[in-house]
Amino acid sequence: MMVLIEWLLDNIFVVFILGAFISWIGKRIKTVEETVERKQQQEQKTTVIATEMEPKMTHPIKKAQERMTVSQPAEEQHKKTKQLPTHPLVQGVIFSEVLGPPRAKRPYGRK
Repeated sequence: MMVLIEWLLDNIFVVFILGAFISWIGKRIKTVEETVERKQQQEQKTTVIATEMEPKMTHPIKKAQERMTVSQPAEEQHKKTKQLPTHPLVQGVIFSEVLGPPRAKRPYGRK
């Protein structure tokens, strides 16, 4: 036993290398365990999300069916709101802003 202790003290570099190797193996095992736990948690989350989404999946279908049954006057009214104003001056101002130079090229003046 005394010989082993003397050899270890004489070869301290080997002791450090063995310690580093054992530490590296321990960290490696820990990271593998953590990744396995993460995968299991993700699988549990996806199953929970999938079970929660099943009742919600029918809801958008019902909304889509309601949209299909919208009356014609409501649809026409919706189209009218997206049209540009008919007055020529209003149209001119809108088109001058849209087709004109960008705002960055027209800096505010200093007073």
